[in-house]
Amino acid sequence: MSSLSHRICLVDVGTNSVRMMVADVSNQRISKVILTDGKITRLGEGLHATGVIGEAPLSRTIELIGHFLATATPFRPDVIRLIGTSAVRQATNQADVLKRVLDATGVPLEVIDGETEAIWTYHGALGNLFDLTSPYLVIDIGGGSTELIYGETLTESLRAFSVEVGVVTLTERMIHSDPPKEDEIDNARKEVKKAFDGVISKLSPFLASSVTCVGTAGTVTTLMAFSMGMSLYDPRKIHGHGLQRSRISDLVDRLSRLTLSERLRLPGIEKGREDLILSGGIILDVLMGQLNLAGLIVSDSGLREGALLKTAGLLR
Repeated sequence: MSSLSHRICLVDVGTNSVRMMVADVSNQRISKVILTDGKITRLGEGLHATGVIGEAPLSRTIELIGHFLATATPFRPDVIRLIGTSAVRQATNQADVLKRVLDATGVPLEVIDGETEAIWTYHGALGNLFDLTSPYLVIDIGGGSTELIYGETLTESLRAFSVEVGVVTLTERMIHSDPPKEDEIDNARKEVKKAFDGVISKLSPFLASSVTCVGTAGTVTTLMAFSMGMSLYDPRKIHGHGLQRSRISDLVDRLSRLTLSERLRLPGIEKGREDLILSGGIILDVLMGQLNLAGLIVSDSGLREGALLKTAGLLR
C-alpha cells in the first residue's frame, strides 16, 4: 500500500445483522476489498418489549464479532473499528453491552447517533454508483431504524433523518400471526405512515422536482434478489439495478400471503430474514407511496462502507 492508502477493518453491529469489511482506502475511495462478511444475530430481539438487549442475542453477537476480528487480523489492518446503531442506542443496558464487547474483543464499540448513521450511509450507498442524475434520496431500512438522506452531490448530504422504526421493531410490534392477518398488515402500514409523516413533510419541499432514489441494506437487496429469482446472492447482479414501486407492491402482497416456512423456500430469502422481510417491504412500499416515487436504484453498499471511508479520512 502507498503512504496515502489505509487498510481498515470496519464492523457494523446492527439491530438485525453484523457486517464486516476489510478494505484498502485511497483518496477517499475503496480501492480494494480484502474481506467481507455478514450474518444475522438479531441483537435487537425482544428489545421493544423489555428495553434491554438480552443475554442470548448479546452472546451470539459478541461471538460473531470475535470471529470476524480473528479472520481480519492476519490482513494487518491499520485500524479496527466497531460501530453500533439503533439497538445499542435504545438499550437501557447500553453500558453493560459496551463493557461486554470491550472485555471480549479488546475493541470498543462506538455508538453512533441516528444523524451520523444517516450521513455515513449516504456516502456509502452512493460511493460506487455511477451515471446517476442529481439530486439524490437514499433510503436505508435497518433492523431498528430507517434513515432518509437527501443531497445534491455524491459526497455531501443536505438533510438527514433517522426514524426509530425498523424491520425488527415493526415485526415484534405488529406482526404476530403466521401467515399474518389482514388487520395486522393494515395496522403495520398505518404505523409506518404515522411514524414518517413528520419527516416526509420536511423532505417534500426538496422533492418537488425529480429525484434519484437509492435503496440500501437488507430489505432492499433481499427484495431485489427475490424479484430476480436469485437463489445464490450475487451483489454484482444486484448493485446498480432498478426496482419499480409496482414490483415492490407485488412482492409485498405475495409475501403477506405466505407462512414463514413458505417464504424461506423462496429464492433470495435467507435464513433469519423470513419473518422480517414482510415488515421491511411494508416500510419500503409505504415510504415510496408517501414520497410519490416510481422506483429506486439498489445499492449493495451502505453504512459499513460509509463508516469505513469516514475512518480512513480521520487518518489523513
